[in-house]
Amino acid sequence: MAFPGLIGAREAGDHRRPRTGGGHDLDAPEALFFVHIPKCAGSSFRQVLKRWFGAEALFLDTHDEAELKGAADRLGAPPRAIAGHIPFGLHGELPVRPCYVSLVRHPLDRFVSFYKHARRTPTHPMHPAASRLDLESFYDFSLNDARARGSTVAVQCFFLSRGRAFEAAREVIDRRYALLAPTERYAEFVAACAERFGRAPPEAPARNVAASTPDLDAARTALEQRIARDHGEDLRLYHYVCETFDARRGSLSFALHA
Repeated sequence: MAFPGLIGAREAGDHRRPRTGGGHDLDAPEALFFVHIPKCAGSSFRQVLKRWFGAEALFLDTHDEAELKGAADRLGAPPRAIAGHIPFGLHGELPVRPCYVSLVRHPLDRFVSFYKHARRTPTHPMHPAASRLDLESFYDFSLNDARARGSTVAVQCFFLSRGRAFEAAREVIDRRYALLAPTERYAEFVAACAERFGRAPPEAPARNVAASTPDLDAARTALEQRIARDHGEDLRLYHYVCETFDARRGSLSFALHA
């Protein structure tokens, strides 16, 4: 499905907080819940989950809790894994205890990847702008167009917590996420998930990263300071995840945090 802009009902008009409490039956089966932030190596990990869980895995891109529940019900049995462009907090009606995991990426790398993907994908909603603009001009566009801004600025905080501020995201992360990793530590992330869920890790887990080009490298350098200013919430998030990954992985506290 074509993924919509990230300014949805919860953000634009419905200010109810996402469900963060530990209200699930502790006897309910545990499910790995992978929050796939777009352009953060999630497509690679989805392929790993397909090999690990097969038909017991549910893959869906949605912001709608009822749609997620309906898809889970159609499986016929509680899913062992759930993955997709699904923001945190849509698990409330599922018959599982979610074990939340995710990957984050440096905002500059993520923005460049977002631009390249939009530029080469005719069906992408940002393709008309990306195909006619260079990277720096597209960056300006992303700050002024509401839909593009919703898909780029503080988008990682949004997916992990359904808020756009780092401090609020950190509170949710510390309470509810079993494991978060920067994309640079993808192989270790996969190995930790394999250990926790009793699966065989891929021999050489690879993440799908497009090759860079000289023109984009030059533009990246020009954007570094602007990214620090305009994407500060996601930059703080990225550094926090980098700083805490080893402790989280070492503890392997993969459970539903109350």
